[in-house]
Amino acid sequence: MSIDNVLGGIKAEMAACSEFEEFVVRKVEQDGSIRKVFLNLDRAGGRLDDSLEGSEAWWAGPPKGAADVLSVVPEEEQLNLRFVTAPLPPAGQRLRVYPPMYLQKLLDLWECPDHASRFLNWWRTIHSANRRISEPLHPQHLPWLRARQQQAFELPAWRTSFLWGPPGTGKTATIGALLATFLMGNPGKRVLLLSTTNSAVDQALIAVDEVLKQMTPQEARPGVLRRSCSRIGNHFLAGNYHGREHLLPIKDISLIHLLADLESRSPDKADVQVYERWKVQLEGVRSKLRQQSMNAVARARLAAMTTTRAVFSYDELEALAPYDLVVFDEASQVGLAHALALVPLGNAVIFAGDPRQLAPIVISKGADAHEWLGRSTFYAMREEDPYTCLLDEQSRMAPEICRMVSGVFYDGKLKVASSCNSDRSWLEERRAIHVTSLGSRNAYLVRTPFESKFSTRYGGHVRHETAELVTALVHDLVNAIDQSDILVLTPYRAQRTLLRATLKNAGYKRVLVSTVHRAQGSERNTVIFDPVHASTSFLNNRDLGPRLMNVALSRAKARLFVIASRENLLNPVIRQIAGILTAENEAASVSALGC
Repeated sequence: MSIDNVLGGIKAEMAACSEFEEFVVRKVEQDGSIRKVFLNLDRAGGRLDDSLEGSEAWWAGPPKGAADVLSVVPEEEQLNLRFVTAPLPPAGQRLRVYPPMYLQKLLDLWECPDHASRFLNWWRTIHSANRRISEPLHPQHLPWLRARQQQAFELPAWRTSFLWGPPGTGKTATIGALLATFLMGNPGKRVLLLSTTNSAVDQALIAVDEVLKQMTPQEARPGVLRRSCSRIGNHFLAGNYHGREHLLPIKDISLIHLLADLESRSPDKADVQVYERWKVQLEGVRSKLRQQSMNAVARARLAAMTTTRAVFSYDELEALAPYDLVVFDEASQVGLAHALALVPLGNAVIFAGDPRQLAPIVISKGADAHEWLGRSTFYAMREEDPYTCLLDEQSRMAPEICRMVSGVFYDGKLKVASSCNSDRSWLEERRAIHVTSLGSRNAYLVRTPFESKFSTRYGGHVRHETAELVTALVHDLVNAIDQSDILVLTPYRAQRTLLRATLKNAGYKRVLVSTVHRAQGSERNTVIFDPVHASTSFLNNRDLGPRLMNVALSRAKARLFVIASRENLLNPVIRQIAGILTAENEAASVSALGC
């Protein structure tokens, strides 16, 4: 472990990353001032994920134009753009997205010897220097909290702690309750709330505000404490803040409109006098926006922003440090070098996430890049430590699905929340329905004799027979549920393209088809998982394979279908899943005969 290794990892990733991502436009829809741009990812190699939020989009035209990437919906292959300066390119034309160069800023931080030594020393002593630094919080007036959620209120008392939240366990709600209680019980103390995407920041901050609202029912309007929580950054989803405008720091919206207008009137650079005057105006508006935002940070008792924004705002945040508590939501998706650079901003830090779902994305093949950017701080988590809290009750998955996910990925520790067993609406939504030739269950192993084949047309492994099988399952399911309640997942883009085309041709245009990487954080009534080709190094390994399949299967609320061929069953995780589902099916059959 050395500074040179970290620097080498960041530089290797910078070298591997493209200056821009290029996409082919499939269609454009207008929603108020927002343009929804749906992409054809199979005709260009652009990488579409949440890290593109806050990027600049550009197209050659004519006329050429630019826009701000408000948000990304990976599972829909969708970019949401705002401040659009010209008509967007038509279907079949290309659009470029230039991501923020946060890796350069991260490298700058690590190249400072004082910073780097402090970052690495914190990591070396993450356990040996850990200690209680305050009294635990006491959850009061929050009767809806489960036992482990209440236990999580002990975490802020530690210098470093881990909140492990498997799917459906209410991790975000727990963070909201914990931080609301912390702010209410500790006047004057400050919190820095960080997450990986703008959408995740919005959800976490709104969870805090909602609990504060419950704690102050006598206030007709948001009181001082609720107004002291601020969403930092301009890439929030405005619809999330209807009735919660007090959380937004930019009060002068006219500045945003002025910025968009100036950007739309970019003069010819050859006309140096005009261009200089325009540039001065542009920089002046941007400076005012930054100043408003940072003034909000200085005033806020809780400042919420993305981890990327925190790196870009490091100097301002360091001047305000130390925060009494720094909370990383979705911390299992924050690279180690990124997290370590932000940890010293607080006296205490909580890492909240799930180390058994997808890890940070790394493009470089280098070992240092994978160690320092492809791993998260959860690499150091020890379940037996008193500063680790596992949320073990979930309310998403039906009992049969939960038992399978729990047995394969969580050592049998994940269970259905006790409150769900007496909730009629919850039970009704997860009621088993009859599926032709498969019976009435919540989780099915669907065997197929067909194997995948490499397709030059689709550019990868596909399995036409399971695409037809999925279509037949959907045909049966839509008698009981809506198409939009069905999610079809596969690890490979080639099979996703084939599945989409097959379902569309059959008239099922509203069934969502996605690769697994783009599905984390989502959920659906019914999930169909087609592994296609599972004995490769992509799925048949101890790290990525289990994480990916955990994400795929744990999206399901009421019904899960796992398709498996002989080759698929060579994968140890799929073989274990098949064993559990087969045993449950046999047990159900014996029970039925006994009746």
